[in-house]
Amino acid sequence: MSWALHRVDDRLIHGQVVVAWGHHLRPRRIWVVDDASAASDWERDLLADAAPGVEVKVVAVAEGIRIHSEEAAAEGPALLLVRDLRTALALVEGGATVAVLNLGGLHYAPGRTKVNDYLYLDAEDRARCRRLLELGVKLEVQDVPAARSRSLLEVDPEIARA
Repeated sequence: MSWALHRVDDRLIHGQVVVAWGHHLRPRRIWVVDDASAASDWERDLLADAAPGVEVKVVAVAEGIRIHSEEAAAEGPALLLVRDLRTALALVEGGATVAVLNLGGLHYAPGRTKVNDYLYLDAEDRARCRRLLELGVKLEVQDVPAARSRSLLEVDPEIARA
């Protein structure tokens, strides 16, 4: 069964992931694929402690690509979290099979425009989204399981403009 959710969230593991998605999906493992977090002992420890009762693995992008198919065959559900669309695209272009990518939190930063309350994108983000769509990845906008999932194309018509 393994991959229950692939999610882009710049906060990585936090309350929404642990409480809302965790209670909904009951993951055995949470994989955080993020080069900066994997390189920091402090951040790895912080992330590991953020989801009590769930095994948390923090790995660099290259390792995330390598383990992706192995985890897909593992027992029990797992979540995969990335901080940004750059990492999500690197995983997919590196060979990870991702049918659906949940866009759950890309917050305001200079140069980004508001799509909704929890999703802000700039031109590079939109280009990465277009590329993910070309590669067959469905992009869903949904912050918590109780919210209605919507296609990014529905929420942000700019994505359709190339």
